[in-house]
Amino acid sequence: MILALCGTSEGRELIEKLSKKQLQVLATVTTAYGGKLLKIDLPVEVLEDKLDKEKMTALIEEKKITMIVDVTHPFAENISKLALEISKEKALSYFRYERQETIKEKYQSESILIAEDFHHAADLAKDFDGKIFLTIGSNQLPIFLEKIEANRLVARVLPLWEIIKNCEAYGFTPDNLIAMKGPFNKEINQQMFQSYGASVVVTKDSGSAGGTGEKIAAAEALKIPVILLKRPSISYGETYNNLDNLVNKIASFYEK
Repeated sequence: MILALCGTSEGRELIEKLSKKQLQVLATVTTAYGGKLLKIDLPVEVLEDKLDKEKMTALIEEKKITMIVDVTHPFAENISKLALEISKEKALSYFRYERQETIKEKYQSESILIAEDFHHAADLAKDFDGKIFLTIGSNQLPIFLEKIEANRLVARVLPLWEIIKNCEAYGFTPDNLIAMKGPFNKEINQQMFQSYGASVVVTKDSGSAGGTGEKIAAAEALKIPVILLKRPSISYGETYNNLDNLVNKIASFYEK
């Protein structure tokens, strides 16, 4: 059985392609929402849990996993590092699907400031006057709140009850919290940035599937600088940015 670590739109697409090849897959996600998306019209077993080393090891042994396919978000570095570690310990095949970086050519732009990590991004953001528009998800918001008053931040997050509840606990209110599911096109991003009076936009290099290019284009149209978070540097090993090529590689293992 194949263990597919999901959590992105590409995860569902991968499961669809593997199912057509009659391959057995166990998919894991960290949220009930992610689980619902995978279960729609797909014959796949889905586990909704945040895996640590003990849980992942037990799962591999119980389900007789022979391969790990990592289709997690480019910034989900902890689970990727864990999967790499366990795959080596258990001598399992490990393959990574990685979204292409869509904005490398823009790294030299004067309007884009590159942040090495979230702490660096918060340090850069605090020096701007006015509203700081965050499109980084919800998990790293506390890092920004350590350095910047909540009323200076605007956070755009997924419209999930537990996320909104956490944001309220952090000090966000309906005045500076946007609960909407992206990705958004340039025009919608531009309207939001302008409506909230953004002086700077903070985003992650999540690739085209994450709408990174559209956010940058919207900010550039408004002449607003962008703080762009670089992806974590991880040596994944065998990596693919084309799902069909990855699926063919996986299938070749089970055709032997």
